[in-house]
Amino acid sequence: MPSRADTLTAAAVRLVGVSLTYRPRSRWSKAEPVEALRGIGADVGAGEFVTIVGPSGCGKSTLLRLVAGFAAPTSGTVTVGGEPVAGPGPDRGVVFQQPRLFPWLNVRRNVEFGLRMTGVPKRVRTARADELLTLVGLGQVAGRRPYELSGGMQQRAAIARALAPDPAILLMDEPFAALDALTRERLQEELRRLWQATGKTVLFVTHSVDEAVYLGTRLLVMSRGPGTIVLDQPSELPRAADPRTHPDFPSVRETVAAAVRRAASSDPEVS
Repeated sequence: MPSRADTLTAAAVRLVGVSLTYRPRSRWSKAEPVEALRGIGADVGAGEFVTIVGPSGCGKSTLLRLVAGFAAPTSGTVTVGGEPVAGPGPDRGVVFQQPRLFPWLNVRRNVEFGLRMTGVPKRVRTARADELLTLVGLGQVAGRRPYELSGGMQQRAAIARALAPDPAILLMDEPFAALDALTRERLQEELRRLWQATGKTVLFVTHSVDEAVYLGTRLLVMSRGPGTIVLDQPSELPRAADPRTHPDFPSVRETVAAAVRRAASSDPEVS
């Protein structure tokens, strides 16, 4: 994996002074503008696994949407690979909290879908889908429909679909939040293995401090809205073995948990 020094010189995602204010839609009254993000600045190096944690409503998912190109900042700039983000693109794969698979397509066709929309020949896209389904442990169920799979299997299929165009960056918005504890832990392990195998840059939003520390090579904590980054800390926990077994895991977890508690307080400033 790339060193910290290497990633700092090869920013895959750069956020400079990013703020977002929007006016909620209301049929009945004129809603007041909402400041969701304020002055976000961060460089994400190529190959980093960045986890983003913070109180509900702090703008974690909104920040991910800006990088995905689903929304534009009110001020500041978002660049990917040195180019301003002007909308969604194949260089960024997105995995949502719910799998959002097409129920009328089997698993293989779901993974192929984005490739088919961009004109990739059938033989090529089918081979790519089968390769990815094997990678995520779903090779034996490629012909099944999504409703025949468990929730964890559906989410693995969604990850395979996001990886199909071979994006440089994977954006994950609480992808395991709706799963039971055992399935969630298993998918955390599988995602860590996938990241190590592919070298993708990952931005991962979660409400779980344990999940953030277990997965992240870098840990971001956001304050309650308007969201700002109040902790940006690289993780020195080794990745070859399970980070949870390392003696420093509890202290790293407590550092992040304390930052989240302060971020959720009435005075969210964190030194």
